[in-house]
Amino acid sequence: MPERAGIEGKLQEVEDQLEQLRRQLEMLSSAIWQDIDHDNPARLDEGVRFKQSYNERRGSLEGSMDQMLALLRAYPPSGPGTGVAEREGEAVEREADEVPEEPQTEPEIPEPVPATGSLEVALDQKVPFGFILGGKTFTSASAWPLFYETLLQELYGRSPEKLTHLADDASGGLEQGGRRLFARVPDPLDDPLPIADSIFAEADLAPQAMLQVIKRLIGYLGYPLESFKILLKEKNRGTVETLSLAA
Repeated sequence: MPERAGIEGKLQEVEDQLEQLRRQLEMLSSAIWQDIDHDNPARLDEGVRFKQSYNERRGSLEGSMDQMLALLRAYPPSGPGTGVAEREGEAVEREADEVPEEPQTEPEIPEPVPATGSLEVALDQKVPFGFILGGKTFTSASAWPLFYETLLQELYGRSPEKLTHLADDASGGLEQGGRRLFARVPDPLDDPLPIADSIFAEADLAPQAMLQVIKRLIGYLGYPLESFKILLKEKNRGTVETLSLAA
């Protein structure tokens, strides 16, 4: 069916371009941070402000991209000989109807299923693309440090005094393996991640270690663990899963 192959090819081409743009945004984010002069206080403040603005715009753009990708992947099969059962067609229609109007906070999530093994789930072939907190869904770039950055910025917006306390605590407050996880200046951290003005978080964490830190952080901020879930997807466009930290 050449017409069918034609539209499928066009859909795949646009999907690939959107995924490529996502990767370019991630690489640019890292390049911006590395280019900031961390030894010059004025240039550091200026660079952090620019990085925060970039993060906000990138988050909005990637939320829209996730919505578009979900819609493209829900393109319904049609024509004779497709072999699509009626119930499958209804499921596709339901997915298309569920595309949200506010992609920044309510993105399309294609039928997530619980991840097996909770925190012991194998993460080498999976990446995060957002999280659910208190019934709201947030999207992020598909990389663990950038996901962590999006989460911490949302938590800071909700509880700035508690995140500030962690950065101010001389003992390091929340620690992992004897390392500080939050600080007022980037120097004590191996891979400082800017969260707010003069607040940095350690981003040099393996995924499993990061999950343990997030679990402790969610409890420290007073949220029930059941109210927080991480959105995971396979690197090669696999199944979308929700990972709970409550187990």
